[in-house]
Amino acid sequence: MPPSPSPPTKASTSGPAPRAESIDVVLPLAQYAALCAELALSPSAVEAIFRRYGLDSDERRSTIDAAWKERLSKHPAEYAKWQELFRLYHAHFAKRDTPG
Repeated sequence: MPPSPSPPTKASTSGPAPRAESIDVVLPLAQYAALCAELALSPSAVEAIFRRYGLDSDERRSTIDAAWKERLSKHPAEYAKWQELFRLYHAHFAKRDTPG
């Protein structure tokens, strides 16, 4: 089982974060966890992964990442849910990409 990671930090956190209530519409918690799991497993496919999640621009990536980091840092129960989802998606994507 992978360690319980923190949300990704690759993107810069400049620019305003979306309002907390809108982040659920832009990229729901489950999708954010899946995104983080895919990025952890496939660092060479970062651009394609971000595009799949509708995060084409660096600015949009940074804004979404900053919003989720802020929200998860303030809500331990939601962070625990993110960790659980991350582990599930990580296992799913790792199994999917395993030959055999």
